[in-house]
Amino acid sequence: MNRSKYAIGAAVLLTLVAIGRVVRTYPDTAQAFDEPCHVSAAIELLDKGSYTLDPKNAPLARYAIGLPMYLAGLRYPPLSAGDPKSHNYNNVGNIILGQGGHYMHNLLLARSGILIFLVLAAAVVFFWARRLCGDFAGVVAVGLLTTTPTVLAFSSVAYSDMAAAFAQTLALFAFVNWLDHATNKTSTWLGFTIALALLAKFTSLVYLPVAMALILASRWSMQRDQPPASPSVPWGRQITLALVIVLLVWWAGYRFTFGRLQIAKLSTATFQHFPAPVRPMVRRIALLNPPLPAPDLFYGLAESYVFNKEKPISYLFGITKKGGWWFFFFIELVVKSPPALLLLSSVGLVALVPVIRQRKWQPLAPAISAIAILLSTTTTNVYYGIRHIIVLFPLLAIVGGCGAVGLWGLEGKWRVPGRAAVIAVLTVQVVSTMAARRDYLAYFNALAGSDPSRILVLGCDLDCGQDLFRLSRALHARGIEHFNLAVWSSADIDRGQLPSYTLPKPYEPVTGWFAISVRARRLGDVLLLRKRTYPPGSFEWLDQYQPVEHIGKTISLYYIPDKTDDTYTSP
Repeated sequence: MNRSKYAIGAAVLLTLVAIGRVVRTYPDTAQAFDEPCHVSAAIELLDKGSYTLDPKNAPLARYAIGLPMYLAGLRYPPLSAGDPKSHNYNNVGNIILGQGGHYMHNLLLARSGILIFLVLAAAVVFFWARRLCGDFAGVVAVGLLTTTPTVLAFSSVAYSDMAAAFAQTLALFAFVNWLDHATNKTSTWLGFTIALALLAKFTSLVYLPVAMALILASRWSMQRDQPPASPSVPWGRQITLALVIVLLVWWAGYRFTFGRLQIAKLSTATFQHFPAPVRPMVRRIALLNPPLPAPDLFYGLAESYVFNKEKPISYLFGITKKGGWWFFFFIELVVKSPPALLLLSSVGLVALVPVIRQRKWQPLAPAISAIAILLSTTTTNVYYGIRHIIVLFPLLAIVGGCGAVGLWGLEGKWRVPGRAAVIAVLTVQVVSTMAARRDYLAYFNALAGSDPSRILVLGCDLDCGQDLFRLSRALHARGIEHFNLAVWSSADIDRGQLPSYTLPKPYEPVTGWFAISVRARRLGDVLLLRKRTYPPGSFEWLDQYQPVEHIGKTISLYYIPDKTDDTYTSP
């Protein structure tokens, strides 16, 4: 019992340190690209009770983001239906963030709501790893999770991804427990956790069935020759109970709304992306437009389906491609994960070999889930953002915790090397995460080389607009009163306390100071709210110059002298 208390204390301490590290990023991390979207949808949900601005994202994280803001008095802006800003979630979100003239305070309120998911994810990882491999595994697993830069990154911004990491991991844990002992209590808990995962992110509709199917298959293969250890379980009744709980809690997440679909919005999809066999049926249902529970849920699902079918642009190794590459997330996982996490989770996979021989299926579940989810990504058409597979990090942390136990428990001549290896690998994990400093969004391991933008740049993998605060400080420190600006951001740029600026034109060299971000440099994407998207290569003329300063990980500051200017020499 005392050891368990110490283990829980260590896990709590590691989590508190991670929270402190996250909070320290707030002053340096400018508004990330999707934050106004989440803010506007959150306040709409809490203030107006509707969910129309962005139903393509599930609402669980929006409750967490919106609650601190709502309690602080922030409300949905009184925009008329004819105002074009009323239909754009980025504009609405920026207006909300600026309410009362307390932009930074409001942004921090939105971000603070996400911290709960970091705490909950650490708790799930601890208890699952401890159940499988003991207290030491639980502590190591929490350590691996809370020192992973991507986890810290998406715990530090008002995004929905940490909600998915927590809820999807919890649902898989609950499923394993339910398979082990199906009762009314575990069936109810399973239904509740699956509903949470569905309310966290629509990727749960893909990830959970695939992972659960493979877990179920492993259980069957391990136990098919064994006699039942307990009386037959009424599986039909338990499954029905779990499904009822799923539907009720899922609906509750949409505030038990009931109504008709907004056909005018659905028509933008024109139904051409639906499979041919069901397309006529979908059209007939749309024409009938019957009242439905949670109509915004159905609209969000339809929009997400169409978005996937439209194959948005992806970027990998300097190449853009519509629909991306099936191996995209494999590359992302390799270059965006701390090497120590990958190494310990690999050791954990090797340690499962004896478990397979012993026909124990429960220890396989986290690894099977991670593999299943990664494989399921090969069927999608949306390839950008490590955050879309962030659930892999809790699962790999659990496997890595068990891997550490395996190394630590080696006997004979391997005892000392095994323990030395654990200490060395965990030291490397700490060093690598400390080396990231507060640039967690832009973290890459050494495999990405000196210029990660040659590999990845979209989906907040590198450039999410997060270095604008640092740019403002750097410009003021140099006494710069006017400059040229080409950065990718959804922020109201005039609120950033920047000096006066000019937006450059594509392919036209400028003189004077010029700040450009890696996404603008690689893809031509400039200020979303100004609707400036240039062709890739629009700023290739900069290649003949060297930057005066690198600001954060994403912005380079140049001085381009005029031919007649002999007062400044660029280094």
